[in-house]
Amino acid sequence: MGTAPVSYTPAQRQVALLYGLVSHSLFLASVGVMFVSLYQGLQFSLLHLHGWAAAMNDGLLVLQFGLGHSLLLSDKGRRWMARLAPLGLGRELSTTIFAGLASLQLLVTFLFWSSSEVLWAAPEGWLKGTLSVIYGLSWVLLAKSMRDAGLDVQIGSIGWRSVWRGHAPVYRPFSRTGLFRYSRQPIYSAFTLILWTAPVWTPDHLFIALVWTGYCVGAPVWKEKRYLRFYGQAYARYQARVPYWFPGRQRHRMSSPSLSQAHDAEVILIGGGPIGMALGCLLGARGMRVRVLERRTGLPTHSQAIGITPPTLAILAELGLDQAFIQHGLPIRDCHVHGQSGPTGIASFREIPGPYPFVLSLPQQISMALLAEKLATYPSVTLQRGVEVVELDQTDHEVSVTVKDEAGTLTTLRAAYAVGCDGHRSRVRDLLRLRTTRHDYGHDFIMGDFVDRTTLGAEAHLYFTAQGAVESFPLPGGLRRWIVQTRQPETDPPQGFISEVVRLRSGQVIAPEDQLNQSSFSPWRLDCEQLYDGRIILCGDAAHVMSPIGGQGMNTGFADAEFAALMLHAILRHGQPVCSWLAEYDRCRRQASNTAATRAALGMGLGTWRGKGLSWVRDALLRHIILQGPLARIVGPWFAMMTIPFNRAAKSAFVTRQLAGDKDIKKPA
Repeated sequence: MGTAPVSYTPAQRQVALLYGLVSHSLFLASVGVMFVSLYQGLQFSLLHLHGWAAAMNDGLLVLQFGLGHSLLLSDKGRRWMARLAPLGLGRELSTTIFAGLASLQLLVTFLFWSSSEVLWAAPEGWLKGTLSVIYGLSWVLLAKSMRDAGLDVQIGSIGWRSVWRGHAPVYRPFSRTGLFRYSRQPIYSAFTLILWTAPVWTPDHLFIALVWTGYCVGAPVWKEKRYLRFYGQAYARYQARVPYWFPGRQRHRMSSPSLSQAHDAEVILIGGGPIGMALGCLLGARGMRVRVLERRTGLPTHSQAIGITPPTLAILAELGLDQAFIQHGLPIRDCHVHGQSGPTGIASFREIPGPYPFVLSLPQQISMALLAEKLATYPSVTLQRGVEVVELDQTDHEVSVTVKDEAGTLTTLRAAYAVGCDGHRSRVRDLLRLRTTRHDYGHDFIMGDFVDRTTLGAEAHLYFTAQGAVESFPLPGGLRRWIVQTRQPETDPPQGFISEVVRLRSGQVIAPEDQLNQSSFSPWRLDCEQLYDGRIILCGDAAHVMSPIGGQGMNTGFADAEFAALMLHAILRHGQPVCSWLAEYDRCRRQASNTAATRAALGMGLGTWRGKGLSWVRDALLRHIILQGPLARIVGPWFAMMTIPFNRAAKSAFVTRQLAGDKDIKKPA
């Protein structure tokens, strides 16, 4: 779900860079001039008009900023700005042009202001120092608001940088986090605060503060009308929860609903992959009425994720599935690491405390088959395949999910809550218009499963060489997965490509005719800004995507499911506070996924260093520091996700208190 590359000419890239330099120069100049001018009470001016001429000049300067700002943001204004960029770059550079013009408006206002030369108040000593600090903090608040809104859009860098990097700009939905949790218009509020905290007071200062305060209070009304047209119910729900201008607490009107047989389920799970089915099982074990909706008509037939970590096995143990997974899988107890100069050490899982001192290798299609079999044993859970979600709606009391089946028939289902478990291309996340942040790592890989005729046994082997990385993991059934790093995306490599790369980098001989499948991938990361909206929650890859190198992603999703099951059971069956649970779920699961994604990126980054110089450095780090001495004892648990914060829901202090207060929450019904 990345941005498709766009072929911009060198001339277009140079024009974009020029527009960016001009826009950012104007922005910095306008901020500096405004800061100093307001601080001095608008006593500095390049013009020295008097009487009516000064009044008309200053009035026009004040009005041109507000009216011009609103005009530029209108549909006509955007079309006009698009004509200001040559070489067909109007759409791409629209934010850059707007930021430059808005900065120019501010710059003109304060440079050509005609001062009345009347001074009302100019504090001295400690009072001046105190007011100066408050004035500075107001600017900090404005900067924080702009950052929360998306600094790349606010200062116009998203336009020219996208062209320079060769992809079309992608604009994220409206912000709901940071200061936007407490006010829908924190930028306008902070701007107004700046106007009224400048320490020196003159008639000029009072005039501009009054007029622009009126603009800051009124202008966002038209902005919100545009947002309602574009974002629809998603923005309407945000409006209902968050105060308009003055910061305040969110107005949550949700309460634990009385369970109604008119609902098709207590909880609707959108997505029947491993996370959706795991959550369905965890809820079904508690006797909750659940409907699982899955677009695919059957289980996958090929292997995807393969690593099951000890915390995930502990979650599966709650369902009585841990031993079934272990019987079908292959425990990996050691991971041998090889460098450019030979073996560098072993990352061992053998000393992990608890009943699972290993990472289990189990192809995802087998995991899903076991989960589907378990799901079918719960009479309160229904799995519906071959349906696609086309619309989501919610009120303070319920969620409505409209689905389309293979015949094109539309059906609307109702429940108290819905959970999006529909993967990295999440339709639920898109319908909720939730913000995401994406990062592409710039590494490419190709993997394939082979009949294993090596002598590597039931252990993993990593080969880090100057030419690139090779990873090898045993699979049950006498198979082995090989993953090789490539210099560029390999969408259709020739027969024997993986075998040849493996031979050159590791010395292992694997026959091309033993290869069963292959697929290429380029790791990327995606973080959702908020993991719920009202009564709709996100789990798994719908909430966060991380590099598959290291096997952290699916296991993080299982931990999401465990927390979500506890939360929904506590809310629906025990009447516990909705908003507190949702806030804790959002906090804990975002912190856990951020840690897991960072670890996956660090491991991948170290392993993908190329060149002899970096390879020797990596070998030294692995051989003498990471895989030896005190660090060696924590590497295994580190990669087995034993030290991820909140890898089990009960590690949350909030959850511990809730479980202590109502011990039946954790127990199946």
